Amino acid sequence: MQVNLLRRLRYVARLPVTWLVVVALVPIAVAYVRAVSHGWAPEGDDAVIADRMRAVLSWHPPLMGQRSTSILTEGANVPTHHLGPLEYYFGAPIAALFGFSGAGILLSVAIGNAIAAAGSIIVAFRLRALRTAIPVALAALLLEWSLGPEQLVRPLNVYVATLPMLLVLACAWALVDGDLSVLWLYAVSASFVAQSNLAFAPFVVGLTVALALLTLSRRLRHVRMSRLGHDRLRRAWQIASGVLFLVWLPSLLELVAYQPNNLQQLLKYRSQSTDVGASWPHALAYTLDRLSPLGFGRFHNTYRPAETGLAVVVGAVGALLLGLGAFAGSRRPRTAGSFACGVTLVAIPIEAWGLTHMAGFTVGYWLLPTLVIAAFGVAALLVRATELVPRRRLVTVLQRIPAVWRLGVSAVVAVVLAVLASVSAAAPSWGNESAARHASSVVTSYLRKHVQPSAPVAVQGSGIYSLSVDSAIGFQLGRQGFDTYYMLGWPVPEDTDKWHVDHAPPTHVSVVIAERTDGGKWSRERPDGAAQLDLGRFRDTDVRAWVKIPSIMAR
Repeated sequence: MQVNLLRRLRYVARLPVTWLVVVALVPIAVAYVRAVSHGWAPEGDDAVIADRMRAVLSWHPPLMGQRSTSILTEGANVPTHHLGPLEYYFGAPIAALFGFSGAGILLSVAIGNAIAAAGSIIVAFRLRALRTAIPVALAALLLEWSLGPEQLVRPLNVYVATLPMLLVLACAWALVDGDLSVLWLYAVSASFVAQSNLAFAPFVVGLTVALALLTLSRRLRHVRMSRLGHDRLRRAWQIASGVLFLVWLPSLLELVAYQPNNLQQLLKYRSQSTDVGASWPHALAYTLDRLSPLGFGRFHNTYRPAETGLAVVVGAVGALLLGLGAFAGSRRPRTAGSFACGVTLVAIPIEAWGLTHMAGFTVGYWLLPTLVIAAFGVAALLVRATELVPRRRLVTVLQRIPAVWRLGVSAVVAVVLAVLASVSAAAPSWGNESAARHASSVVTSYLRKHVQPSAPVAVQGSGIYSLSVDSAIGFQLGRQGFDTYYMLGWPVPEDTDKWHVDHAPPTHVSVVIAERTDGGKWSRERPDGAAQLDLGRFRDTDVRAWVKIPSIMAR
């Protein structure tokens, strides 16, 4: 058994696709090492996500996704959540192995992104070997460079969907090409992306509908594309259906466990909102802008419109090239490259349609799906371009180059690309995280010395800083065994009610976060008998915590 395992491992190590995967994973590994070396700990939404991962292993596992910003939409103010909690269930086992420490949480995200990048390359390799795998590996590196090291390992629910969206496009490409064995993988990755953030949901819905219409059209025209036999095809559909049910089970249970449920709230939001999303011309301009080399670049979490009219025009030229790659010729091409161009071409109006639904509180991550489409579009054009080169001439040229030189040049290029994607990306910004980590350390150390274990603790404050630090302190106290309440109330029932500040028992330890205002006063008054903890400075603002401990809970 051991000999066979070693033999198989040696075989896998010799495969060219293995080394492509290794190269694509270098930026993720570098990002993880940098974050762990910095001493990263979750704050803000990251801390809430980490706590909900921890809840997966409790008697009250999560049934909802993160809170969305729909409550800030003018005219609606309807509280909703993102579509599902799949991220928490995927990340919990790995994070739990490390006690839900910062390193464990980062590792759960890094492994998830590594699986998405590797899966995209392997799916592409199954199509036409290296001819399709190399461009997808380049797309993964391009996307990793655009995201930067901070976004590659942070658990924020929008960032974790980005590389899996590349896997969704790769699976869609394989399905169009007739490889229906990836149905289950498409179901999992598309569900993960859709549940993570509503910004990705319209894209997943639109792409799935497009694939369904293509399948129906082929059946009506008696076009058989699948390479699977009847029994294997039926099994593929059964597995995909079972997997689809499992990954959506928590969201289905939420429909009956809570009233009003999230689906009702989302429909109410759409009907009551007076804000509208981007118009079709603007939405298409956003998408085309990111398709062009002038608009594609490092991701910034700011809501930027199309850079210039020239960038949109260049993006339109890119869309035209994709159209030519998909359909041009005396006969419609049916190659891997033409299918990839077709998938990208369909994805562009689908994403523009999705942007027309993004209303209200504008944020930069709404445009993240356009970066994924652009990276995949580059891979599609590269595949199609190699198909247009006469195969015999290409083989003749390669045969004239010694094998050692081919291998050496390939290795050098791969190393250079991996290093560039890791080093030249935008540097991480850890300012908020460092301040929140320091505050958490100060408060946690104090309470461990002066408060009985498992005592109820309510953490609350006012101001910008408290939005980041409340959840950071609450999460770390929860890891230490305290019964913590740190989330603001929510107008409708949700599965984090047990963490709401207003649900704390009457007798509890109170931690109040206060900031010094411009006038020199503190944002919150010091309660009588409360201890004062200096938490340092946040964006040139002094921050303190007032800690009041009931005598019955004091050590």
